[in-house]
Amino acid sequence: MVETVVAMGKASGPIKEMCARPDPYLYSPSQVLPIQLEASREMFARMRPLIPVLDRRASDTGVDRIDSIKDLVPLLLSHATYKSYPQAFVASRQWDKLTRWLGLVSTETFEGVDVAGATDIDDWLDRMWAAGYKVTTSSGTGGKVSLLPKSDLDLEIFHEYLRRFRGWPEPAVAANDRHFFQFGPASGAYTGVIAAGFAVQDFARPDSVHLLVDEPLRIAKVSQMAAFREKLKDGTATPADIATVEAEGAEQAAKSSARMNEMIDEIIRLRHEPQYIMGMSATIYEVVTRARAQGIPDGQFHPDTIASFGGGTKHFKLPEDYDAQIRSFFGDVIYSSGYGMTEMSWLSTHCAGGNYHVPPTVLPLILNEAGDELVEPHQGVVVGRFGFVDLLTDIRWGGVISGDRVTVDLDGDCPCGRGGVNIRSIVRFESSLGDDKIQCSGTIDAYIRGAVVD
Repeated sequence: MVETVVAMGKASGPIKEMCARPDPYLYSPSQVLPIQLEASREMFARMRPLIPVLDRRASDTGVDRIDSIKDLVPLLLSHATYKSYPQAFVASRQWDKLTRWLGLVSTETFEGVDVAGATDIDDWLDRMWAAGYKVTTSSGTGGKVSLLPKSDLDLEIFHEYLRRFRGWPEPAVAANDRHFFQFGPASGAYTGVIAAGFAVQDFARPDSVHLLVDEPLRIAKVSQMAAFREKLKDGTATPADIATVEAEGAEQAAKSSARMNEMIDEIIRLRHEPQYIMGMSATIYEVVTRARAQGIPDGQFHPDTIASFGGGTKHFKLPEDYDAQIRSFFGDVIYSSGYGMTEMSWLSTHCAGGNYHVPPTVLPLILNEAGDELVEPHQGVVVGRFGFVDLLTDIRWGGVISGDRVTVDLDGDCPCGRGGVNIRSIVRFESSLGDDKIQCSGTIDAYIRGAVVD
């Protein structure tokens, strides 16, 4: 399936050829940058006439052509753009307006998709998928979920990354020969759940798939909890609201705790056989804590076991050395950790030197805190807000400003000995650095609301 990107990708030819190499992460940043710039130029020319938000942004900032990476900065969209839809569209079931909003951030108009009478946002998502539009979501742990329009090609490219680079730089072979444990739901539009589904297809023994929840992830439920948290913040939650949520939470917590204990017992029992253990970092740390409480010593797992975790702490209070504790417990196994976000096609993969290597499919743009200027000089080791252009997106502009402050080596001098841009540290603005204020987000939000609100 290496041929997937080569045959079907929309980016320029040299980027596709790099993706087809056995190790695309091995590259010279200075040699790749001109290729990435040409690919972004090609993408902008193709997508501007089709994506209203991109066209508006280009018009407002006077950017009509891409001559240097500086020209890309005004065209980056805030990470909040993909959740800029009015919540009232979901609460009041105004699915036609939500669909129209989606068309503002995509090359597609989604005209002809029958969303009339959808019962909730999950029904709306199901109808979009049935029509061939793979609208994916973020986790929503911070509140409102992002909605990202994707195509079959977008998911094929994501699947290809997951299949080829588990355990990079010495990737595991996908042979459906591992016991599979996923601490999450069985299915859903959330990118993390989709990734788990691909892992099952490629790595899991058909007779040994273990899931924390056998039901689909319900985005409607995630949205309800986000609305409840807002009520708590502004003091409008009633005692009845709080009692209902507490009762539902207690029931779900009891079910999840019992199922987690069952899965941990199986993981321990099968620890001398190859496994694929997947979950958010906070959940995997809980697995380690409970297993240690049962007296299981560190380093007893089969060396072909894949331990896949990430996603940050997601507002859980974990010890600073949680990552080291997880790795100490599983021992000398295959680790599959990456840095990325649902807006990315391929992720940055973790190396033995402790850094995250950025794929050549991502043109990194390190910005000031406001996100409106490049950090200068844009070379060597720099610190700033992580912006980027994903050069593989099919029906969505790949330029995004993230909510992360990163330390990046743009020259590719990693202690692991491999070339390529690598990220040395990541801090979330929202969790550790106060309010996340991106200069362009207010303007874009105002435009979007004006375009879809009657």
